[in-house]
Amino acid sequence: MQVEHDARWIKRLSALSKQYFTPSFFGAEHIDASKPAMYVGNHTLYGIFDSPILIDYLYNQHKVAVVSIADHGHFYLPGWRTLFKKFGAVDGNKEYIRAAMQQGYSILVFPGGGREVLKRKGEAYQLIWKQRYGFLKLAQEFNYDIVPFAALGGDEVFELGFDANQIIESQWFQKLLKVPRLDKLLRHGDVIPSLPKNLIPKRLPFYFQFMPRQNLMHIENAEQLANFREQIQQQIYAGLEHLKQQREVDKA
Repeated sequence: MQVEHDARWIKRLSALSKQYFTPSFFGAEHIDASKPAMYVGNHTLYGIFDSPILIDYLYNQHKVAVVSIADHGHFYLPGWRTLFKKFGAVDGNKEYIRAAMQQGYSILVFPGGGREVLKRKGEAYQLIWKQRYGFLKLAQEFNYDIVPFAALGGDEVFELGFDANQIIESQWFQKLLKVPRLDKLLRHGDVIPSLPKNLIPKRLPFYFQFMPRQNLMHIENAEQLANFREQIQQQIYAGLEHLKQQREVDKA
């Protein structure tokens, strides 16, 4: 598999976001370009502003070329698919991810995927990882360290005007989901987006916190894997709280 990773394209497209959101980064000492790792963090609302900044920072500041694991839906539209590929994204198929890891790429993973991007009211900065463990099993298979990170700001740039729950929780929609084909197509309602009140995002500072690398080679069973995943989640939540405190300090 040929990974497309256009550094100049990444830098150009992230330049406007960096000027608008003035990102700050912490924990750079946990980034090591000499050893590929799996960077695992929270996905913010719509995921279109902070992800390019993050990818640009890792590559142009630390020479870490990450392959981003993207939802299948991003690859259905030709133009959008081309854009995602230029950012080093691949379809979230295990064999594609395996091929990228065999080539020595670091991996960028948002375990919450499309559901965490399409947040609903009251879900800001919530991790919605469901029962996903495949990314951890791949990290263990290739002896990749996990580098947890927290991203603050992206869930606040839009105020939601329409909440997707208004459709998803309705009786008629629940009846639709009882049809197996429709339920599969709509992913149990996960693909229904909430909509913002305004299309122009608020100009807020973005913050990123990288945390110490974690290795999985000591894990021997499913219970230990579940505990490890819980530990990673708690680190991300703690990172978000730290960034909120830092933001208050900066405001002062």
